[in-house]
Amino acid sequence: MPRKRLMLNLSSYEKKELARIILQSRDDLRMVQHCKIILLTDEGISLQGIADQLGMSKTTVNTWRQIFKTKRLSGLKVRKRLGRRPNAKNKRVKKQILAGQNRDVLLSADSCTP
Repeated sequence: MPRKRLMLNLSSYEKKELARIILQSRDDLRMVQHCKIILLTDEGISLQGIADQLGMSKTTVNTWRQIFKTKRLSGLKVRKRLGRRPNAKNKRVKKQILAGQNRDVLLSADSCTP
């Protein structure tokens, strides 16, 4: 038995704001995708349909739908990703590269580019 479709009940302001973000955001592609997820959900497109249309996993689509459901427009902003913490070795190598002291690294990097 198929699941009940998620209903977000977008206000006219939210629809206009999502459309504005999609049209005006050139730098933040993730934010645009998040807005598209919400608009497609509001149109009644299934989770799998949205994932296929946007080239994302169902998990990603569902995550952003749930975030919007609880936090609305403010929840769509992309938060800074945590990632791996920098360590002392990375900082030292970065300083050497920027200072031009580690020419072998720079030369090997240049030879790798097409």
